[in-house]
Amino acid sequence: MTKAEHSGDPVGEPMRRIRAVRSAEGGVQVLEVPIRPDQGSRVAIATSGICGSDLHLVGSGPSPVTLGHEFCGRLDDGTPVTVVPVRPCGHCERCLGGEGQQCPELFASMYGITLDGGLAEEAWVDPVCTKVLPDGLALENACLVEPLAVAVHGLRRSGAAVGHRVVVIGDGPIGLCTVAVAAWSGIDVDLAAHRRHRREAGERLGAGTNLGHDYDLVVDAAGTQSSMDLAITLARPGGTIGLVGTFWDPVAIDLSMQMKEITLVPGFTYGHHEGRSEFEEAIGVLDGSPQLADTLITHRFDLEDATEAFRVAADPTSGAIKVVVHGPS
Repeated sequence: MTKAEHSGDPVGEPMRRIRAVRSAEGGVQVLEVPIRPDQGSRVAIATSGICGSDLHLVGSGPSPVTLGHEFCGRLDDGTPVTVVPVRPCGHCERCLGGEGQQCPELFASMYGITLDGGLAEEAWVDPVCTKVLPDGLALENACLVEPLAVAVHGLRRSGAAVGHRVVVIGDGPIGLCTVAVAAWSGIDVDLAAHRRHRREAGERLGAGTNLGHDYDLVVDAAGTQSSMDLAITLARPGGTIGLVGTFWDPVAIDLSMQMKEITLVPGFTYGHHEGRSEFEEAIGVLDGSPQLADTLITHRFDLEDATEAFRVAADPTSGAIKVVVHGPS
C-alpha cells in the first residue's frame, strides 16, 4: 500500500493539509486535514464565529466536516470578503421564485454543516457565496455578518416596520443581532433578557428592557417552550410571532394562541428582500453600527486554541456572548 493510499489521498495526487476544527472522538479538536480545491475560491480565514448550532453539532458526536458557518477572510488577490454559507441549487421552483432559502437542496450545501466550513486556516467556497466588504469595515469583525443576516431575514419576513411595537425574546447572539437590526432600521424594540450583562448589551444596541404587552411583533430568538409561551403572552390579538431561534426540540401551542389569532412566521437563513440581498443589507448594518462588534464579541481566540474557545462558548458562567476564532489572514 502506498503512502497516498494509506492516508486516503488519491494516488499520485497528494493533497495539501491545513489545520481545521472538527468534532472528533475526543470532542472539539484542531486537526490537520486534507484539502483539495476541486472548484471555487480560496478564502484565507480571518475570523470565524462560534454559533449555538456549532455547539449543538458538537454535542451530536464526531463528524468529518470542518465546523464554522460564520466566517470571513481574504481572497488570493487580497479582497476582503464575508461568506454566505449556503448554496441554493439555483434551478428549482423555489430558487427561480426568488426564495432560495427554501431550496430543497439547501441542507446538502451548507458550509460548516454538510460542507467544510470556516473554522480553519482556509476554506474553498463557490464564488457566488463571497460578498466583498466595504473599505473601513474591520475584517476581524465581519464574521458577524452571518448572524446579522439571519436577523435581517427574520424581521423582513415577519413584516417588521417603523411604527410597530416589537419585542425580542432571547439574549443570545441572534436575539441581540435582531435588536441591532431593528434599532438600525428605526424600529422601537424591547428585549426580554434574563442575564444582566446581556440585558446591558441589548440596551447598548438600542433596546428597551421594561417589557410591556400587546406587541405587534414578538421575535422568538430562543427556540424553547418557555420562549414560545412568553411570545404568545406578549403578542397582541392579531399580532405576529417571528421565529429566528432554532427549535431543536418540539414545542406545544395552546388555545390562547388560537384565540388571539396570532400569525406564526418562521425564518430560515437568509435570501433577498425587495430585490436586495439580505446578506448585503447585513453588511450595511455592521458597517453603520460601530458599537456592534465591541458589544457582541466578548472573547477572541487563535485557531490553535479552538478547543478552549468552544469550552468558553458553551459555559453559561463565562460571560461570553459571541466567541470568535482567528485564522491566519
